[in-house]
Amino acid sequence: MKFGVCASYKDIAALESPPIDYLEENVQRFLQPEQPDGVFAETWHAARQLPIPIEAANSFIPASLPLIETPIQAVDRPRIERYVKTAFQRAQQVGIKVIVFGSGDARRCPDGYDRAAATRQIADYLAQWSQWATAYGIQLALEPLRYQETNTLNTVAESGQLVEQLVQTGATLLVDTYHMGNNGEAPTDILPFGNIISHVHVAEVQERAAPGRFGEDFHPYFAALHQIGYDRRISIECHWQNMATELGPSIATLKKFWADS
Repeated sequence: MKFGVCASYKDIAALESPPIDYLEENVQRFLQPEQPDGVFAETWHAARQLPIPIEAANSFIPASLPLIETPIQAVDRPRIERYVKTAFQRAQQVGIKVIVFGSGDARRCPDGYDRAAATRQIADYLAQWSQWATAYGIQLALEPLRYQETNTLNTVAESGQLVEQLVQTGATLLVDTYHMGNNGEAPTDILPFGNIISHVHVAEVQERAAPGRFGEDFHPYFAALHQIGYDRRISIECHWQNMATELGPSIATLKKFWADS
């Protein structure tokens, strides 16, 4: 199992000896899909000095690029296609293996519009983008988000059932213990989807804190992941008080939970 963290490469570069196996960066901030190639090249030149690889990225689609087309909300499909393909091309260049499709604001169903119709539109995007991602050697992972962050595809069960319908496109699923805890989902909800889970995020439910801060028990989630044979990556995605001092103990906490589960 690889343990990593969601952070800026600049924050990791400031650490003397990062206790992680990989970094999960941010598509909008790091890959900069709407910036010229030269701007991204400068960022990548600085980031490639890191002692650890950048293997994942989140914050895929910005809120300024809405995905759900309705009679009163237009969707700029050519811009979306350019953005997504540029993100994948740059991700391949960096060595990123997984891109997380959370993007709660972008995929939000506008008030008064049918949510089932919105979900069908998201499914169409996921199918097309997953095929593009596969061509670049990348897995696109749909992230179920807590109800406070979006109004579509909130639970592992709902999102997993959608991804299962699109498995031939290469679509995959992410599970996030923070979102699951906020939604009141059971850790066992992970079990039916072992063949499509490609990535995991963790944080304590209280204050979205780093693992170990308030003592949340991750054994039930990790036991479910063990049961499905998951052995890829687990990223801490949390609110740090002081990442420099918390990261090492937090990673150690996760490794102990994993070993004991």
